[in-house]
Amino acid sequence: MKKIILLAIILLFTASLCFANAARELVRTENKTLTDNIIKWKNHDIKSYSMKLVYAAGNRPDTLLEIKVENKKVVSCLRDEVAIADPSKASSYTVDEMHSSAKKLLRKNKKDSPMLYIVQYDETYGYITSLVRIYNPKAKADLTPNDFSYKIKVFNFVPEEPAKR
Repeated sequence: MKKIILLAIILLFTASLCFANAARELVRTENKTLTDNIIKWKNHDIKSYSMKLVYAAGNRPDTLLEIKVENKKVVSCLRDEVAIADPSKASSYTVDEMHSSAKKLLRKNKKDSPMLYIVQYDETYGYITSLVRIYNPKAKADLTPNDFSYKIKVFNFVPEEPAKR
């Protein structure tokens, strides 16, 4: 009887290690993909560009942002076709800042976290084309008031200078 209990404990321990390793491997893969795309972005050395993106969160209406970046700084931004007086307030949507945010957010991806982050990248330049935060159906922790879904979808990216290959 003791051998059966000991065997069961060993099997449970081994299974939990396998699941933990799978979760760590997922995070490692996501971080490698992010790192590969940051390198791709830096290799192109794009300092000036324009892009459009949609930010959607909860039950609020979608927001369209049109951003122009020169020398890695936001110089103009339209929110739903209306100019923002201080374009620097949109700096969190630059490619470099989105890469930096994704690095922090992907660390939060754990199999039992209340929210999960999914990131997609442009194949040519490596910028983030989609950053989605969704509810994790396997979450063990309860949601807090700060846990809400959102989506950032980047489209119409135009480098304003010749991009390196």
